[in-house]
Amino acid sequence: MTIREVIRNEDVPLSSSPVSQATKGGGFVFVGGQMPRDVRSGQIVEGARAQAELSMSYCLKLLDKAGCSAEHVMVVHTYLTDLRVKPIVDEVFHQHFAMAPPARHLVEVSAIGDGAIVEFALVAISPTDEKS
Repeated sequence: MTIREVIRNEDVPLSSSPVSQATKGGGFVFVGGQMPRDVRSGQIVEGARAQAELSMSYCLKLLDKAGCSAEHVMVVHTYLTDLRVKPIVDEVFHQHFAMAPPARHLVEVSAIGDGAIVEFALVAISPTDEKS
């Protein structure tokens, strides 16, 4: 019996830490924090909007690989190194979840890594378990 399925998408940069990009199990998909790193150069992109858009796009690409979409998202974990960028991050969040937004945890942290200022992670329900 497989408890956890590892989800990987070649279009999303791998973490430098020994973790999975995402996992699927127990009726949920767990997408780990996605650094706003350009997949080709490996560098963190500049600016809060670009970072938020890239991090969210990586989360959604991993969801797609797991057979999910934005409508399956139950909660988004949002990490910012400066709460002053929250209005920008809110706009990006709204672009993807305008009709029925999921719950969200948003916290200010001292650092994300490599100079990033925005990072998203999320949890979605697996579509095969929606009717349960």
